[in-house]
Amino acid sequence: MTSFSLTSSSKHPRFDTIIGLDVAGTLYYCRKSTLLGMGDGTSYFAARFGPDSMMDPLRDRIANDREIYFIDRNPEVFKYILEYLRIHKLPPQIGSFQNNTNLWRALRTEAEFYSLDGLLSLLKVTYTCSPDVDGGKGILHWLGTNRNTEPYINPYRRQVVDITGWFDTPSHPNTPNLEFWGSSDSKENLVQYRPIPDKKYSQNPWSGDTNWQRYQFGVGNVRFRCLTDCRQSNERLPVVLDLRKVLVSPTHYSLRYGACRGLDGKWNFEGSMDGLHWTVLHAGSDNQHKLRATRISDQQAQFEASWFDTLIRGDERSGGITNWREIYCDYMERHYRDTWEIDCAVSDSQQQQQQQQQQVVPHPSSHHHQQQYPQYFRYFRIIGNDPQDGEGRCLHFIGLEIYGHVYEE
Repeated sequence: MTSFSLTSSSKHPRFDTIIGLDVAGTLYYCRKSTLLGMGDGTSYFAARFGPDSMMDPLRDRIANDREIYFIDRNPEVFKYILEYLRIHKLPPQIGSFQNNTNLWRALRTEAEFYSLDGLLSLLKVTYTCSPDVDGGKGILHWLGTNRNTEPYINPYRRQVVDITGWFDTPSHPNTPNLEFWGSSDSKENLVQYRPIPDKKYSQNPWSGDTNWQRYQFGVGNVRFRCLTDCRQSNERLPVVLDLRKVLVSPTHYSLRYGACRGLDGKWNFEGSMDGLHWTVLHAGSDNQHKLRATRISDQQAQFEASWFDTLIRGDERSGGITNWREIYCDYMERHYRDTWEIDCAVSDSQQQQQQQQQQVVPHPSSHHHQQQYPQYFRYFRIIGNDPQDGEGRCLHFIGLEIYGHVYEE
């Protein structure tokens, strides 16, 4: 038969004290173990009711003959705080951030006051996506659909993201070629979901080659417009994405083959909160993916160009393959795209150091032991990382997508 002691069985109903909480005039009852069951001993409730509490047990007590304590906080929101302490997850009654924005914001304020780090971490995530589901739709696609409420429009055209970089520097020798680098078409290509070929871009702008389907398969490109020039991997010429009103803790990012020799050099994928201090999230190399220059010879070995030419002719001459654009796009997404995983968690000590040096999203309280928290960024950039005294190689890419967790104010 199991025996119980006052120390080891404090959560047993026989020994677990019932506490009354008068939250600005609204009375709530719960067991003490409910208040102390979450966190690492640094929460408001641990400081007030825990075994190591230094507070006067009679402080804010309403009646000496009853354990009822006063808390001067929002009584309507407290019911969700108490439900979280009971079920250890977000109360389903709060719904989504999109449908209950004010409630989520109020809960964040209360979670910060009560130092409930787990709840605050959950409330930071207003949307989550993975590259393994939904046909590769990520956060940029989500923004392009106005948070899944409208038909897709390129997020740059929708003006929910901004794209800047080296091409905005008037002194750079290549800036006169803004017809290709830095144009709105190039910026849209960077964040376009599943680009579809269009015959108005049938001509190779450098060679005059009008065999557009061969050229598109030869380089895996759609509009032949990227935000990078050839042989720039040894130059520190950034392409910067600004998410403006949302922050993201990324778990993966994805790119599609752009033009010429693709991602033939080394690059960094980096994140920042202020656009000034950057954290390297992934260091890319030419031998770690399928978007390198040998992709051209690979596609020739697979007879992709002749297959696509047959596909087009079937549409134009017999009208038999009317969805060739979708077939083409599906093929390109499967064979000309690569995705990389990112470890974006930081420990308490790393987080405190970055808060001082890099202004990453601060966590609401300090901790006595190491925990892991997601790291959020507003800005992301891709920048060459080959040795600056070496030979530069191509970094041509389009179709950027980011996956992970979204935070909205």
